[in-house]
Amino acid sequence: MPQHVFFPFLFFYLGKVLYICLLKQTIMKFEIEEIQVRAYERRSGEKYKNFPKIYIFPEGESILEGLYSRRQRPYKFFKQEILPLVIEDLSKNHKDVFDRIGGDKWGWRQDCGCSMCPCSPGFVGSSEYAPHNIYVTVRFSE
Repeated sequence: MPQHVFFPFLFFYLGKVLYICLLKQTIMKFEIEEIQVRAYERRSGEKYKNFPKIYIFPEGESILEGLYSRRQRPYKFFKQEILPLVIEDLSKNHKDVFDRIGGDKWGWRQDCGCSMCPCSPGFVGSSEYAPHNIYVTVRFSE
């Protein structure tokens, strides 16, 4: 399901390209490639362990690129455009998870998966004791 989005004044690093989108002149297309839902797996140092978490990754991003761009994720775009599609997919394909977290408010946290460092940014839901990790892979194109 390709989506088209206008970016006003947005700078972000994706793969090997720095996208600079100015004055709504660039249309960015994206497609959700994969959504994986996993029950919570206990890891040391995880600050929000009892809350659901959604991590969004660009397709084909290397480990080095991921480390470089951790603090530069376009989280407002993720929240406005991608997060509603993820919740919609959960309502259709993962009803048990959606019933627990479908009405959550989602907040961006740089230390979502690890309180030790900003290595795993993502969204944290408001439902305590609904521990699921949701991994979303998104393909961007122009």
